[in-house]
Amino acid sequence: MTNAREIAFEDLSPGVSADISWTVEVAEIESFADLSGDRNPLHMDGAYARERGFADRVAHGFLLGAKVSALIGMFLPGRRCLLMEENLNFPNPVYPGDEVTLSGEVVDTHTDHALVSLKIRGEKKDEDGAQSVVRGNVLCKILS
Repeated sequence: MTNAREIAFEDLSPGVSADISWTVEVAEIESFADLSGDRNPLHMDGAYARERGFADRVAHGFLLGAKVSALIGMFLPGRRCLLMEENLNFPNPVYPGDEVTLSGEVVDTHTDHALVSLKIRGEKKDEDGAQSVVRGNVLCKILS
């Protein structure tokens, strides 16, 4: 999608939701490392990560955060969204090749300041079922 969804503030009521899916690629981890400057070997070296008990190199938490930005900026609330506050945690690692589904759901609106609170969830599927990989909330101002 190259155009952000246009959703009127009045249409952003509790329960409105959107989701996106994304498969993590090594190139994205490397690009994020270049952009952020975080080249910690946990993210860059699969052997190093495996020696420390992980299945492979671990995607940066804020790479997932960047995908949350895509969710809110492009889909919900979309075009007129200005991110004001974000609180995310990353309970399980994400590896290259993992398919992650991110979802956002409106939990509250504040008409007097044109603010929307969203619950954010992300999970990946594996042989044991679904694992939570990101959860939290964001606060967005809806621009006029």
